[in-house]
Amino acid sequence: MHELIRVDHLTFKYPVQKSPVISDINLKISQGQFVVIAGATGSGKTTLMNHFKKELTPNGHRQGQVLINQKPINELSKLESAKTIGYVGQDPTVQPIMSTVIDELAFSLENVGEPSAEIERRIAELANYLGLDQLLHKSIDALSGGQLQLVNLASVLILRPKVILLDEPAAQLDPLSTQHFFEVLNRVHEELGITIVLTEHNLDGVLSLADRLILLQNQGISFDGRPRNGLETMTADPKLKYFVPQVSQVFLKKDRHFPDLPISVAEGQRLISNQQLKFTYVGTSTSASVGETNVLAAKNLTFSFDRQSNVIDHLDLNLPSGDWLSIVGKNGSGKSTLLSILAGLRIPQHGKARFHKKLVWKIPNAGRIKAISFLSQTPSLQFGEETVEKELMRQAEALQLEFPDKQVKMMVDRLHLSSLVDQSPFDISGGQQQLLGVALALLVDPELLILDEPTKGLDPYTKRFLGQILKDVNESGTTILMASHDMKFSAEYSKHCAFMFDGHLNTVLPTRSFFGNNFFFTTPINRLLRNQVPMAILPNDVNLASEGTSKHVS
Repeated sequence: MHELIRVDHLTFKYPVQKSPVISDINLKISQGQFVVIAGATGSGKTTLMNHFKKELTPNGHRQGQVLINQKPINELSKLESAKTIGYVGQDPTVQPIMSTVIDELAFSLENVGEPSAEIERRIAELANYLGLDQLLHKSIDALSGGQLQLVNLASVLILRPKVILLDEPAAQLDPLSTQHFFEVLNRVHEELGITIVLTEHNLDGVLSLADRLILLQNQGISFDGRPRNGLETMTADPKLKYFVPQVSQVFLKKDRHFPDLPISVAEGQRLISNQQLKFTYVGTSTSASVGETNVLAAKNLTFSFDRQSNVIDHLDLNLPSGDWLSIVGKNGSGKSTLLSILAGLRIPQHGKARFHKKLVWKIPNAGRIKAISFLSQTPSLQFGEETVEKELMRQAEALQLEFPDKQVKMMVDRLHLSSLVDQSPFDISGGQQQLLGVALALLVDPELLILDEPTKGLDPYTKRFLGQILKDVNESGTTILMASHDMKFSAEYSKHCAFMFDGHLNTVLPTRSFFGNNFFFTTPINRLLRNQVPMAILPNDVNLASEGTSKHVS
């Protein structure tokens, strides 16, 4: 196969860091491959991939070289780079430049000097191929996250590149949008032969599409080969074992060896059918313990941005003390807007939200931020200091903590931020920014913790680390209200869940009942085993029949 990308002895160190992020990397990527690059937060995935596109090459000390079509990357012209390598990032809102979909697609072609007739022809063809023909004249601002990410993909695909780079493209998408996006991406790869290079933390949805997996550890490549073979390497590692898709985990728990380890739900179901495997339920069915009084009560909340259509529509919510309620739903369903109202950051047009019977937006700011901590979906919006340490100190002073230095130090240690204290909060990775946001929210011991997509940008190991911290916080008495696209995280840690739809919340249910009765917004394990063990939602909920005794689920 034709060699598209070649990396020779690449070592790279950012200016402020003492040691390199990646060291002596060697690899070749050929035409037509679908490559997934995985690794823990800070392993260098994005840094490595950014070296594959001239415009994204980071500033710092570099040794070695990268060649595109056997030509050093720094010798590519802007036109060659644009037509050879496309790029889609993890935040769908950052990439678009124009105000409408059709203008966004035309912009890419205008930039490379295509004539008007060719621009129109290409837009017509691509829009129909990707199913964007009904969205062409829509405002970019009116699109859902999933639609917007498809437009981003289309804007690079319209240039007919040889390679498309994608940096965690589904990190901010709901489960259905994620599934659709990867289906489209697979179609682009299979039908058009375009090479795909993708970094991803959540391997459940994408690994079955890939023909090659590259694992980054300890500044280098620890595995490069077939994805199924890489699962054994991941399972043996204390951090990477959490990256293994949940479907695969079910079959890895047994001493029995499956030569073609399932990765997707469909593969798992075929193996179960072909070998007539039987699973038994070993999970718990106990009810979540919550208090008798409500910390937060909302009645008839209604909110509109344009005074025409309601994002929040006559919404009611009662949140008992000690609960952990997760709200799930599609992009654009109003989850973030609701959380901002309940945190006192927005005022609805109608209805009331009360924190211990006090209108939340009328509680003085000094008192509110001590009682209610809020983590934004984009924590960097609240950053403003030169270093991580100064950011935490500013928050400690705003909270009027008694011993700010000591409490900041304790939070730095608790969230494992010691190596970042002297770095700018804007220069650290997205996952590290999330952890800093959590640290800022937990500097005070809040009675109510409101989290908007807290696992965004976190690798599976760091998610588990964060989950245990939040579980401890919840068990210590803090009530948690969370909006999330992360079904697995919500299933493992929440006490109750609700679905956001049509401006209001559907019935709040215990977590196991919620995911056990859902069909689309649920976990891979529930999809895999719903016919045998309907209430199974996590890998540890089940055993093969020979491993244990079946339990009745009420």
